[in-house]
Amino acid sequence: MGVAHVTGMLNGEGASILADRLARYRTRSHEELTELLLAPVAEEIMGSSGKRYQMIVQASWTGAPGGDLRVVAGVDDKGWQLFDPVTDSFVSQRAAMGT
Repeated sequence: MGVAHVTGMLNGEGASILADRLARYRTRSHEELTELLLAPVAEEIMGSSGKRYQMIVQASWTGAPGGDLRVVAGVDDKGWQLFDPVTDSFVSQRAAMGT
């Protein structure tokens, strides 16, 4: 699917939530991921510790519209981590014509 990287405060529970939720997006088709261009997804997630996290997933073109997409997600604990969320992203490559 593409290259991934992680930034932000690597809080164990927040990072685990991010990895789990973003893995679900990695299984989606490029066409499905284009829906994130106009409608980013925001949700509140309860961690196993009982702490609440907020997560947002959005996408943008890496170059010309209709090409590859970068899908970016961030998780924070609604506290100080809001200023340094755990983030990760990957690139969804558009299938070549005729494949």
